[in-house]
Amino acid sequence: MQWIILAIVVMAALGYWNYQRTQGQQQALQSAGFVVSDDLKGNPKLLISTSQRQLAVVRGGGYLRLDFAQVQDVAIVFDSHESGERNYRLRLALQGVPENAVEIGYQDEFQAESASKQLKKILGL
Repeated sequence: MQWIILAIVVMAALGYWNYQRTQGQQQALQSAGFVVSDDLKGNPKLLISTSQRQLAVVRGGGYLRLDFAQVQDVAIVFDSHESGERNYRLRLALQGVPENAVEIGYQDEFQAESASKQLKKILGL
């Protein structure tokens, strides 16, 4: 029983630590001139700047800032299991950056679909 409580406390502490790091990276991004117009949430966090025609993927260890033109496609992907689909994410196909794709995780299909529609509308895809 004590191990379970300890594990829960450690997981909560790591979650809070990661949240703080992500918030710090978002502040650094905004200090670098990024103007947030839309927050599509997700993990890692997906932020949009319509005025600058850019998006940013914010992780605890840094951020990836992209021009709209660098996003070639947006697709919803998920893992299939016997009990059903899960682990819904947006896969952004990229060009002109070392990473050729980046994935943003969502809690369920509805959130992933909503973010996908909004992002495609913003990007004109």
